[in-house]
Amino acid sequence: MSDSIINEPSIHEVFVKSNISFSSEDPPREEWSSLESASIELSPKMILFKEGKYQPGSGEICTKYIPMSDSSILRHPYYAYPSVVNPGILEALLEPEKRKSYPLDGQELYLQVCEEMKLIPVRYFHRGLLQHTIDLKYYGLSQPSIWAMCIALDVNPHVVRLDLTSNFLDDDACYHLGQLLGENMTITELVLSGCRINSSGTKRLVAKLHKRMMQVLDLSKNNIGDEGFKYLADQFVLGAIVKRLNLSYNDLGIESALVFAGVLEVNNKITHLDLSWNKFSTLKGTNDLLDKLGDSKVLVELNMSWNALKVNKVFTKLLSSRNLKLLDLSNNSLSGTAAKVISTSLLKARRLHTLDLSCNPLSPSDALKILTTLRKPTVKLLNLHIDNITVDLEFLKEKEEILQLPYRKNTKVSHGEVLHNYTVSLPDIRPLIMKRMDYLTQKGKKTKLDIALYFLQLRKSVDIVQPRDILRDLKLAGTPVDEDLVNQLIDTFPGPVIDKGTKTIKLDGIIDMIKRLWPDKKLPPTPPPQQAPVAVVKKGQKKFK
Repeated sequence: MSDSIINEPSIHEVFVKSNISFSSEDPPREEWSSLESASIELSPKMILFKEGKYQPGSGEICTKYIPMSDSSILRHPYYAYPSVVNPGILEALLEPEKRKSYPLDGQELYLQVCEEMKLIPVRYFHRGLLQHTIDLKYYGLSQPSIWAMCIALDVNPHVVRLDLTSNFLDDDACYHLGQLLGENMTITELVLSGCRINSSGTKRLVAKLHKRMMQVLDLSKNNIGDEGFKYLADQFVLGAIVKRLNLSYNDLGIESALVFAGVLEVNNKITHLDLSWNKFSTLKGTNDLLDKLGDSKVLVELNMSWNALKVNKVFTKLLSSRNLKLLDLSNNSLSGTAAKVISTSLLKARRLHTLDLSCNPLSPSDALKILTTLRKPTVKLLNLHIDNITVDLEFLKEKEEILQLPYRKNTKVSHGEVLHNYTVSLPDIRPLIMKRMDYLTQKGKKTKLDIALYFLQLRKSVDIVQPRDILRDLKLAGTPVDEDLVNQLIDTFPGPVIDKGTKTIKLDGIIDMIKRLWPDKKLPPTPPPQQAPVAVVKKGQKKFK
């Protein structure tokens, strides 16, 4: 009891201590630790931290000390990890997606597109993106493959020629190629031969052709037709320029010829034109077309073969074209009048060096007429082709003399077979027929008939005989002969035609042949006619009437 009284503080001490905290100012930071209650026990890690033996960043802090927080909340004193970073939600929602840049050759872009479309890349096309020509003939490309290629070619600055021969392009593939032609100005040569492009595909293919100039456009062996050609003609009217145009095997007719003639009045810049294997036989539209082609100042080559062309006076204007060097008129219906027009027009031809007139119905005299024009030095023709046209010996003689001229050393002339001056002898079929009939009539065992004696006997009564009579007699005699063999007698020994067009056989020719083959065969002598007995009158008897 005495001890507790002694340790108890006095009232004065308590009053003095209470006056110390009257100030509103906080004590200095150095004295904060002295205000802590002695009853609070420090954790072992805090003790080690004060002693400098523990760092909070060691990662050994218990998870109960780690609070949930984001970038706007202060870190916990013991939390050494950074706050949650924005994963890019705002950028994804508010800012446009950054486009990946590819090299301009298009190789990496092509592989990326094929991966996205789940296509197998065409290795040859991938390598060809660094070259001037891509040749994909007979590859059997599908529409998605064409689309992926067009995307890669859209940025490619290297490829100049694209060959897709015989790949069977549908309307969608034609659409992508048409868009490519409108965007890529590097490709100037496009070959689509045998791709079965119809009129609707042509419309999509040439939709943007008016924006550019093409060196080569090959649309041969398709199914364009007159309807599809109108879409191509519209692009020429709008300003499209194509230097080498191939429209062969496209079933183009009179409508296309008239439309093409109208186009050439506005845009006549084609240098090489192939219109072979079409239907330009009608003179009305073809004359207009050839007339406009004759006005061209840049046309160098023209192929009008396999069109059934007939006599045409427009050839005079066409052959005298300013720059025409090659003209192919083979496999048409040019006759003798056309040969006269062509031979006259060659005198006015300025630069024509090759003329092909093969497989036309020209006679040897027509071929000679065209050849003789080469004697004149003003004719510039160097190659004359008249293959599969027969010529005579006079043509060969004229050809040798012309080729020996000093200004015809480089001239070449080709022609067909040569007609020689001889008579063709055919085997005489008359003895064969007679011997065959003799064999057949002697063949029977029961009844035999001598055909020579039969005709000799028949000639005594008639000059001509009908085939049915011969067949009847031989049948009655028991030696039937084939009807075809008797018909051969009609063709070999023809007689006059009687009423109702019935053919006959003339026996004189048969008798003459029998005398040659069997001169010993003759009819038995005919006995003289028997005379009636004459009654003898004796003397002294009277005659009775």
